[in-house]
Amino acid sequence: MTWTPPAEVALTPTALVDVFDDLPLWSAPFGMALLDAVALSPTAVALDVGCGAGFPLVELAERLGPRAHVHGVDPWEAALARVRAKLAAREVANVTLHAARAEALPLPDRSVDLLVSNNGFNNVDDLDAALAECARVARPDAQLGYAYNLPASMRELYDALDAALAARGLDAARAAVRAHIDHKRQPIDATVAALARAGFATTRVDEHAFRWRFADAAALFAHWFMRLAFIPAWIEVVPAAERAAVFTAVSAALDQPGGVTLTIPFACIVARRR
Repeated sequence: MTWTPPAEVALTPTALVDVFDDLPLWSAPFGMALLDAVALSPTAVALDVGCGAGFPLVELAERLGPRAHVHGVDPWEAALARVRAKLAAREVANVTLHAARAEALPLPDRSVDLLVSNNGFNNVDDLDAALAECARVARPDAQLGYAYNLPASMRELYDALDAALAARGLDAARAAVRAHIDHKRQPIDATVAALARAGFATTRVDEHAFRWRFADAAALFAHWFMRLAFIPAWIEVVPAAERAAVFTAVSAALDQPGGVTLTIPFACIVARRR
């Protein structure tokens, strides 16, 4: 079967956030690992960097309790509106939201005891600047927990894509895919080094993994979250004239008895402010 481009997810930011169920689909494994790894103090001042639609922000606020206070920072205004609705529905009063970027945190120096980020730092424009801001607002010995997917995420698909590109001599596209992975998903040692540059000493590294399973490649490419979050980047690196042939080959390679399985390894790193 010849591959055809999937339809783009065409929603306004407000409409998107109304149907954006991030908890079971993507962010839950990362957020649950964070909540399990970091210390919880009932009087902590906490910060969720890149809080998105509110996980683990709201859950963290509830688990810390009403004497603690949690700040959520994200530039996505529609997502923050979704968080406000969750806070109101769940009657959670110990949260303050900020429409801001991680590279310019609107908090005072040395004011935070606990910082968390659920796949937030791998989406910033300048990781070193974002971590420097975290170091600025962190109190001495403050804890930072960061969970994010590793470079081998969805290797099954990326291996098939690389083979299809190689078979057609599309070396520039292969390099572009590698550059995309390197930008979005740093290996653990690179993340630990970045934390150290900012003034954080890593105290714990946990590695985890989960799987996404599909009946076949057609189901994978039609899935709305794949179309929203991943497929546009895959398509962009392949020359338009080659896309149908490349992704037909990728689909054929992925289709196996029992369906398609993508593996998502991730790390949860905990560090302390020196």
